[in-house]
Amino acid sequence: MANEERKKRNVAFERKISKISKDDVRVKIVGTIIEKDAVTNSIVIDDGESKVRILLDEEMFVTLELGKLVRTIGIIAPALQGEDFEIKGEIVQDFTGLDKELYQQYLSAKPSLQ
Repeated sequence: MANEERKKRNVAFERKISKISKDDVRVKIVGTIIEKDAVTNSIVIDDGESKVRILLDEEMFVTLELGKLVRTIGIIAPALQGEDFEIKGEIVQDFTGLDKELYQQYLSAKPSLQ
């Protein structure tokens, strides 16, 4: 096992949707699910300022509900439709109990997110 190469993932940086750049590879974003599309197994989340489409595998997709606050970790990909990009979701976490006001204060304090 010591001789086996381990493949490392890129770091997922915490971002507001509007602050995702072409240089980002993996991101963590928090937002409310405002749309579900069963044809493409995708959701649209809104962080209060911007929206983005997240592509998911079917197993993740079926467990999600409209209106739920989630954190998504995923890979940035060029959009197939009108948007500039979309995210290939790797992890979706339920953030229902998150204090949104405190979270916004946290984001405002981080210079890389402004």
